[in-house]
Amino acid sequence: MSVELFKKFLKKHNLDIKPVKSERSTLTAKEAAEVHGVSVSNIVKSLVVKADSDFFICLCPGDKRLSFEYLKRKLGKKEIRMATADEIKEVTGHSIGGVPPFGHKKPLKTIIIRGFNPKQPLWAAAGASNVNFKTTLSELKRILELE
Repeated sequence: MSVELFKKFLKKHNLDIKPVKSERSTLTAKEAAEVHGVSVSNIVKSLVVKADSDFFICLCPGDKRLSFEYLKRKLGKKEIRMATADEIKEVTGHSIGGVPPFGHKKPLKTIIIRGFNPKQPLWAAAGASNVNFKTTLSELKRILELE
C-alpha cells in the first residue's frame, strides 16, 4: 500500500522517479548507505514530529540528529516530540523506515534540515523499508513545492 501511495503521487505529478527495491533492508540510514554505496550523509531521513497539535516532516541528513530546540524556535511551538508509529501511519500512510519525503496520505509541512551536499545524489525512502529512490536536493525542493 505505501509504495503504491508513493507511486500514485509520482504519477499525479508526472515525475520521472524510479523506486528501487532492494533485497536488503534500508530501514536505517546506515543500512541504506551500504545498499546504495553512498555516505550516510547522502541518505534522507524523513522524520515525522508532532509540534503542539500539528504534524511536520523533517528531512534530515542520515548522519545528523534532529534538534527539538531548533524546531521549537523555527516553528514557534512549545512542545515537540517524535510522532508514534501509529501517528506516522495515520498522517502519512507509511510505516517507520519507509516514509518518503513526499507522497503522503495528508500533505505535511516539510522542513529541510541543513547538512545535505547540493552536489551529491541523495537516496530517500519510497514507501517501504527496502524501497528507495535517487534524487538531489534541488529536485526535492522542487517537488515539495507541488504539495
